[in-house]
Amino acid sequence: MRYFDEKTKRSAEEFFGKNGLFPEFDNDKYFVFPGFCDVHVHFREPGFSYKETVESGSLAAANGGFTAVCAMPNLNPVPDSLENLSAEMDAIEHFAKIRVLPYGALTKGEKGEELADLDGMAPFVCAFSDDGRGVQNEEIMLAAMTRAKRLGKTVAAHCEQNSLLKGGYIHDGEYAKKHGHRGICSESEYAQVARDIELARRTGCAYHVCHISCKESVELIRNAKKNGVDVTCETAPHYLVLCDDDLQEDGRFKMNPPLRSSADKRRGRQAGVNKGLAGRHN
Repeated sequence: MRYFDEKTKRSAEEFFGKNGLFPEFDNDKYFVFPGFCDVHVHFREPGFSYKETVESGSLAAANGGFTAVCAMPNLNPVPDSLENLSAEMDAIEHFAKIRVLPYGALTKGEKGEELADLDGMAPFVCAFSDDGRGVQNEEIMLAAMTRAKRLGKTVAAHCEQNSLLKGGYIHDGEYAKKHGHRGICSESEYAQVARDIELARRTGCAYHVCHISCKESVELIRNAKKNGVDVTCETAPHYLVLCDDDLQEDGRFKMNPPLRSSADKRRGRQAGVNKGLAGRHN
């Protein structure tokens, strides 16, 4: 059996020894890791339990080796106050099979117009985010980061500048042009990444960029990290293995942000897989 590190080895040997499992598992076919943590999941309870519940989502996570997850706030009610957060916390307390850490909404109703009750929620949430909506107003984002810094919390952002979307629904690349589709330009993502990195630099707030998809975002984040900005990021597997070359005229692979170009895919692989862009310690 191979181990991720010495701490994992000690814990695993204790567990397997106590439960008499070494005869079955003590061979080189197995590699033991510490439990994984996913910082971006959607457990749609309360409000949208027909899509996912805390119980079903946490069971799926546990089955995949995840022992902690951070649940996004696209719920009903939106957790933008301690009162609204309490419904989600109650579901977590009663039904979570692993450690589930909720996000608090950054603005009221995730509308980007007025700050949520960040102070009231801070002791109970992992971070603040408006999830699938980019905060369009720079002053609101500045105020949010200033408050989050004071509270010792991270701001996680879905970066999307609405004025640049122009009704697009796939990447504004060769496939869109060839087939007459409205495209979403990469700038709609990286323009807001650039804005928020500058705000994070000014405020000292810990800033996390959700599901980056384009090479420009990669470079902005890498340079910011080199310059001491407290910024991290994530992507998703499909942005590392698929691109708009894989699109077909049957509606598959439609997502937000969209699958980008092959150059974006290659840069994402280089940065995330080979050089470890995402973490704070690189």
